[in-house]
Amino acid sequence: MKRTLSLVLSATLAPAAFAGVYTESGDAHELVPQPVVGTNPITAIQGALSAASNDYADLFSIYISNPAAFSASTVGGATFDTQLFLFDADGRGVSHNDDAPGGGSLQSRLTGAFVPGPGVYWLAISPYNRDPSSGFGLIWNNSPFNTERAPDGPGAASALLSWAGTGTTGSYTIELTGVVAVPAPGPLLLAALGGLLVTRRVRTSPTR
Repeated sequence: MKRTLSLVLSATLAPAAFAGVYTESGDAHELVPQPVVGTNPITAIQGALSAASNDYADLFSIYISNPAAFSASTVGGATFDTQLFLFDADGRGVSHNDDAPGGGSLQSRLTGAFVPGPGVYWLAISPYNRDPSSGFGLIWNNSPFNTERAPDGPGAASALLSWAGTGTTGSYTIELTGVVAVPAPGPLLLAALGGLLVTRRVRTSPTR
């Protein structure tokens, strides 16, 4: 637990690799979001998923400054079949896309269609078919694929608790619009991150 908390806190303070592009620091956790910091605007997140290390989902904390202009896309930024999920800062589902609307791609695209306002959100990437669940089941149903959807699964009303499934992995770039760096953490935020970590460790067994 101490090692994981250390990774969370160091990731909170980690700089972006270069202006506007945030590079995953170490191995982003799938339940504790890694804050995306750096030079504004944040235009992309780069990282990798690896079956060899049982790394089937990465979760990032982002700040959506302009919901009307928000987008997150892996189209052209990955060679594997991606999924994108957006949660609010309490871990409750906001939107999801598997295959970009319009067809022709196994990569994913989200918009601000379901984003209620500016603020901190959690953005997750996983391969098909690694899916998020709450204590009541899947937060999103598996289909339809070629559309952006609000939560529609049996666990739709509750917060992210675990992930299930595997899939083909690889490196990725998530292109972003309408996003700026997460504000620098103060003592209260650091304490909250510690509490979040302890809560999730108690409620679910580790997957890494």
